[in-house]
Amino acid sequence: MEFSSTIRVSDLNDYIAPSQDCVVALNGKLRTSEMSEEVQLQPRTGTRAAGGRQTPTGIAAAPTGDPVKVTLHDCLACSGCITSAETVLLQQQSGEEFLARLADPRVMVVISVSAQSRTALASYFGLSPSQALARLAGWFKWLGVRAVWDLTTARDLVLLEEAAEFLDRYRSSQEAGSSGRPAGQAPPAPLPVMGSACPGWVCYAEKTHGSRVLPYLSSTRSPQGAMGGLVKSLVAAAWGVTPGSVYHVTVMPCYDKKLEASRDELTTTTTGSGGHEERIPEVDCCLTTGEVLQLLQQRPAPGCEAEGLGAPAAPSCAPDPLLPGVPADENLYGIPHGSSSGGYADFVFRTAAREVYGVEVPPGPLPWRTRRNADLQELSLSDVITTSGGAGAGTSGSGAGVGETLPPFGSGHQVQQASSPSLVVARVYGFRNIQTLLQQVKRGRCAYHYVEVMACPSGCLNGGGQIRSGKGVTPQQLIEQLEIMYSHTDVAARNPAENPAVAALYGSFLGGQPGAPAARQVLHTSFRERKSTVTASMVANW
Repeated sequence: MEFSSTIRVSDLNDYIAPSQDCVVALNGKLRTSEMSEEVQLQPRTGTRAAGGRQTPTGIAAAPTGDPVKVTLHDCLACSGCITSAETVLLQQQSGEEFLARLADPRVMVVISVSAQSRTALASYFGLSPSQALARLAGWFKWLGVRAVWDLTTARDLVLLEEAAEFLDRYRSSQEAGSSGRPAGQAPPAPLPVMGSACPGWVCYAEKTHGSRVLPYLSSTRSPQGAMGGLVKSLVAAAWGVTPGSVYHVTVMPCYDKKLEASRDELTTTTTGSGGHEERIPEVDCCLTTGEVLQLLQQRPAPGCEAEGLGAPAAPSCAPDPLLPGVPADENLYGIPHGSSSGGYADFVFRTAAREVYGVEVPPGPLPWRTRRNADLQELSLSDVITTSGGAGAGTSGSGAGVGETLPPFGSGHQVQQASSPSLVVARVYGFRNIQTLLQQVKRGRCAYHYVEVMACPSGCLNGGGQIRSGKGVTPQQLIEQLEIMYSHTDVAARNPAENPAVAALYGSFLGGQPGAPAARQVLHTSFRERKSTVTASMVANW
C-alpha cells in the first residue's frame, strides 16, 4: 500500500517521523522491543454509548509477549507511526472483506464510486467515463451488490456547503476587521479556510500541528464522508432497515481514504443486537481503484476473462437513484474547468465573487498563476476583473444567481463594490508546498482566503491507490492522460445548485439551503488534535 507523502516515510522531502513500533498501551504498559512484532487484526466493532460518552473499543488485553491487538481506530488515534502498522491494519478494508460481506445474507452491500476512480478505470479499459461507470455498476450488480451510486451528488452537496461555510467565515472576518468585535463576542474563525477533503492532509494536520492548524480547516465533509452520512441515515431509513444492515463500500483513488473511513467522527448511532446503542462507521470499507482492478481480474463476469470491463459481453446498467423520489442523473456531470481534485477552489472563488462582490465570473478557464511549481497556484479576483476588461465587466446587480433550484447563499447580505476586491484563493498540492503554506500562516504572511489542499502532488488523480502506469508510459504521461479523460466530453458541465437530486435533498431533508442546521448535521464534521504517545522527532518545523 502507498499512502500520500504527508503520512508516509519515503525520502527527506516527504519525511515526517521515523517508523515506530506499535506503542498502544496494554493494561497501562507500552509495547517494548522485546514483544512480538506481529500485529493481529481484531473485528471492527462499534462503540457503545453510555451516559453520552463514547468509549473506544477493540483493544484486547494481552499478557507480555503476546501479539499486540489493535484496530484501525486505535492506529489512527496514535501518532507513534503511520507506516507499517497501519498498512497491515488497513487490510481489514480489503477486497476479501468486501466479498465476504457479499456472501452474508444479513447485510445489503452498496457502493459509491468516485470520479477519479471512474476516470482511471475508463482510461485503463479504453472506455468513456459513462461507459466505465455503467459497466462497473453492471459488474458490481452481477457480484450481488444492492445499489451502485456515482459520487456526483455528494460532491455537489459538499461544494455548496464548502462555499456557504467560506462565505460565512469570510464575511465575519471582514465585519470584525471593519467595525471591531464587541466585548465578550468570540472571534471569527480564522482565514484562510483550508479545505479538508483530503484525509492525508487532515491526518498530518491533526498529528503534527494540532490546535495551531485545525481552526483553519473547513468543517465540511469530503464527498466520501458526505455520502456515508447520507447512506447510513437517509438511505437506510428510506429502505426501512437499520444502518448496521447496510454495508457501505466506496471506491477511491488513495489509501488515505481508508483512514478517513475509520474516523470516529464519521460514525452513526444504531441499536446493537443486545439492545445497546453502538457507533458504527458510515463507510464500512474503502477500496482503492487498484484493488477494484484486482477484483475485476479475480472475479470476471462471464465472457470478460480477457478484457475485463472492455469486453463486449461486460454487463452494464445505469447507477441507482440515491433515494426513492430523488431523480438519478442520466448523464455524468462535473464542475466546468475545475480541478480534477473536486474543483473546490474554483467553485468557492466563483461563488464568493458573485455573492460578496457581485462579480459574475465569465465561464471558461480561470487565470490561475503558477508559483514555485505546478502544484502551487493562486487566483485573485483583481486578476479576473482585469482580464475581463475592468471592474464593471461581468458584474451583476445582486448576489443571487446560484441556480434556479436553491435560494442564494446568505440572503440579506449587501453586495460590496468590486472596485478593489480582496479575494485570493490557492491550490496547494504535495507535502513540500503544504509546509510552505503552514509556515506562511504561522508568520501571518498568508495572503490567501481559501486554499484547496491535497496531499498528493498533481492532486487526487495521482492518488496512491490509482492504477499504475503501464510499460512505456511515464507517471507524468499517465497523469496527463487522466486529466484529459477527467474532462471528457462525456462529462457535462453543471452548477452543483442545478443538480435536481441536490435540490430534492435540501428541500426534503437538509433544511432548504446550504449551511442549514440539518445540512450541518449530515454534511459537516469535526477535527481534533491527536497527541503523540511517543517521543518522535518531527522534521516538519512549525
